[in-house]
Amino acid sequence: MIEHLKSIAVFAEVVHSGQFRVAADRLKITPSAVSYHIRTLEEAVGTPLLYRSTRRFTLTASGEKLFKSAELMLNAAQAGFSSAQPSRAGLSGHLKVTLTTALSHSFISRRITGFVLDHPNVDLHLHFDNRETDLVAEGIDIAIRIGKLRDSSLLCKLIWDMPRILVASPEFVQRHGPFEGPEDLRGVTWIRFASMENQRTLYAPNGTKIQIEQAGNLTVNSIEAMVDLTIYGAGLSSPPTHFVESKLTSGELVACLTDHRIPDLPVYAIWHRTTVPNLVVREFIDRLAGTSADGKTHE
Repeated sequence: MIEHLKSIAVFAEVVHSGQFRVAADRLKITPSAVSYHIRTLEEAVGTPLLYRSTRRFTLTASGEKLFKSAELMLNAAQAGFSSAQPSRAGLSGHLKVTLTTALSHSFISRRITGFVLDHPNVDLHLHFDNRETDLVAEGIDIAIRIGKLRDSSLLCKLIWDMPRILVASPEFVQRHGPFEGPEDLRGVTWIRFASMENQRTLYAPNGTKIQIEQAGNLTVNSIEAMVDLTIYGAGLSSPPTHFVESKLTSGELVACLTDHRIPDLPVYAIWHRTTVPNLVVREFIDRLAGTSADGKTHE
């Protein structure tokens, strides 16, 4: 078993990288050496681990089982190395993170930059996507999502309550306003966001909950597009506040019903439940939340 540990580590890197050549480059060995380690493992277990074609491969059922065990082995090794180090400055490894596009232009980018600068040996891959991704199937370490956790086998941590604001262009308000109360919004065109309900909730100053049906025929899946279309007068919208602060300052957009509140959107980090904690994952999540494992606060 011990003689196969290196081959298991090579196998895990092949699955992470998705290609033999990429894995070889990361491990600083030749592609033929990678193929040798995979073949050695397959001979040892007595069954194929990968189904290969010219440009891609898929895991067999046995390959999936071995990959899960390989992840546990590598996490345990990483934990052992890290625990022996005086600080986390020496963290290393690969980290694949998917984030909702709503987090672009926010302070989250600054915190990610701090993580990258403090941990140059961590190979970080960021994928901005609004899809409901499958962490296991797509080999993702962490997902940053809006909304509650659906898969109870995963772990989660609240990163941010993201504020939103109701906005429109000055010309739109002039044509369809004034908007002095929620009743003035009924029947007014909205720019809706895909995957979200067509009702918008508002809270009056006295705490009363008000539901507004979003009228109109325009739905987008991009916050940037939503803001652009709002500036051009296509309708009302309620984007995350950090997307439109500069537009409000410049006068391209105006805030509507400022005495009413739109509920914040909870932003969660979601990651795999493992027997041994992945210290790179934990440090990245703590950094996004504003603190790292050393107790330091990060803006």
